[in-house]
Amino acid sequence: MLELPFELFGFTQFIENEPAMMAFVASFGVLIAAFIIALFIRLPLLKNFFGIIAGGLALALFPGFIVCMIFAFSGIAGMHIFFSWVVIVIACTVFVLFNHQRLISMIGDLTPAKDNNAKKQGSKKKKQR
Repeated sequence: MLELPFELFGFTQFIENEPAMMAFVASFGVLIAAFIIALFIRLPLLKNFFGIIAGGLALALFPGFIVCMIFAFSGIAGMHIFFSWVVIVIACTVFVLFNHQRLISMIGDLTPAKDNNAKKQGSKKKKQR
């Protein structure tokens, strides 16, 4: 039987040797990924898709960080911490996927709507002076 080596360029060994680094990845790695995904949200065809991914990452930020810290200080192996974090991210992303419309309406209710008419009125007043 022929097997392929699975090491992901040393990533698995790094996680096993430094389990506390998973807390770092769970906090700052998610933020960096969310900022990169936020750049793609501006594309009109993929706006909903990347919005769901960014929402899932943002929602997984705090629970993932807390769970990774608790596991790291409990002495649990790094790969177990990584897979637990992946499950949290997937669960939060699935939650955002199934509740996307409701979350959009809730956020829309919390944020003030931009009034384009007020901006047009203000620009007309400036032109009249």
